[in-house]
Amino acid sequence: MARGRRFAWMAAGALLLTSVLRAEAPRAYGQKLKGLPSARLAEILARPDPGKTVRIEGTIERVCQNKGCWLELKQGTSRIHVTFAGYSFFVPKDSVNENVVVEGRAVVKPADAADVEHKQAEGAGAAAAAPVSFEAVGVEIGR
Repeated sequence: MARGRRFAWMAAGALLLTSVLRAEAPRAYGQKLKGLPSARLAEILARPDPGKTVRIEGTIERVCQNKGCWLELKQGTSRIHVTFAGYSFFVPKDSVNENVVVEGRAVVKPADAADVEHKQAEGAGAAAAAPVSFEAVGVEIGR
């Protein structure tokens, strides 16, 4: 009987370890991240450089509730609207409040009123109307 119990405890331990490891692995979308040094979002918003690829780490505050085709990233008190290069990938709609890492480029252009209204209908906040947004080529959620 002791051998059966030992096996049951080992199996339960292996199952627990597997579920913990699975929960900690980040989920990747788009291109593989290059591991760039993390930039401060407040600095990107103050002095965007559209020609420079950067990495931003933060928390997902909002996600497009239609397809997962954008997210709003929060870092401290700063927020930015993040779209995905070429509309080539989406993120889970239920990933709000998860840690996120994005790599891509700042985009500087005046917000189009119709586009802002469309994004707000999908759940976007004030960041969708800002003149600086971000186009990600890769995203990792759950870091």
